[in-house]
Amino acid sequence: MNLPNLEGVRIAKTVTRAGDFLSVAREPGSERLWLGHTDFKIYTIDFAVAQPQAEEVFTDHTSYVSSLALFGTTLISASWDRTIRWWNVRDRQLVRTVDAHPLWVRQLALHAGSNRLASVSDDLTCKLWDATTGRPIRTLTGFDERIPRWDYPNKVFACALSPDGRHVAAADEMCRVLVWETETGREAARFDARGFFKDDWDRNNHPYGGIRCLRFSPDGRSLAIAGIENSDVAIIMGKSLVQIFDWQRGEKTYEVKLNDDAQYECLEYHPQGGCLVAAVGGSYSGNSVKVAFLDLAQPRVAKDVAATIPTFGFAWGENATAFYTAGRGKVLKWDV
Repeated sequence: MNLPNLEGVRIAKTVTRAGDFLSVAREPGSERLWLGHTDFKIYTIDFAVAQPQAEEVFTDHTSYVSSLALFGTTLISASWDRTIRWWNVRDRQLVRTVDAHPLWVRQLALHAGSNRLASVSDDLTCKLWDATTGRPIRTLTGFDERIPRWDYPNKVFACALSPDGRHVAAADEMCRVLVWETETGREAARFDARGFFKDDWDRNNHPYGGIRCLRFSPDGRSLAIAGIENSDVAIIMGKSLVQIFDWQRGEKTYEVKLNDDAQYECLEYHPQGGCLVAAVGGSYSGNSVKVAFLDLAQPRVAKDVAATIPTFGFAWGENATAFYTAGRGKVLKWDV
């Protein structure tokens, strides 16, 4: 599939606010975003107006709002406070709170067609929920409790649901990826993406895995992984890395590595195909905060643009004519 036209990519509007925006979800058919912040609050921004502003809306979380998913008129949020909360975005009321995990809830993944919601946490589980009712469906396990050789506590960083909702994937600190059947909970595959793992001690005296995001391909056959290649004893140094695996075989089929000391935090397939978009969330040099468009036909960067800020959240606009990035002190609308 051909690359989309990327010549006109530019920042169109900027909203600033102190602190870090960690997560973003866009309302379909609009330019309204919902954003989770390190100040424990959820904001909304309507980029359709001439001078958009960040409006404080939900304030019930008691720690960082790490992930968001929008399900109809319901916003679902996950937090370091170990809860998942459901909010009605029309009347702006809290619907329910679930004590979801005993430790930090790092990411959510939603499949609206099957009403399935996935969450992952430092408790080493991936949990499936009924997105409508908040009812727990099942708890998926299989990650090692501690990292061998160092006897260091393991963590689960990222999750993704397949386009048909039949599979859910998660990745841990050791850069092991597990895939389960959502209907049965049966483990369907496991493989190691060891290029993301530093097989040594870092300066903070523990091993470090650099996977930060997972995405199934539109046909569900491949799993794209992004983060950092740990090539130095310092966890903040390494090359930006994206790999794609045939997840059923555990075979790597694609790799792009940038010569920057930076870590990808966001990864999305272009809705019209042809490329992946990866955004940098942390950079050792401070000069490598980019949004990169990766050609799927051959392993290369087709285009990259300066993002001006470390990016922690990404959302496509309607018909992929725009996208939105959220991060350190800013939320940006980009025209494509």
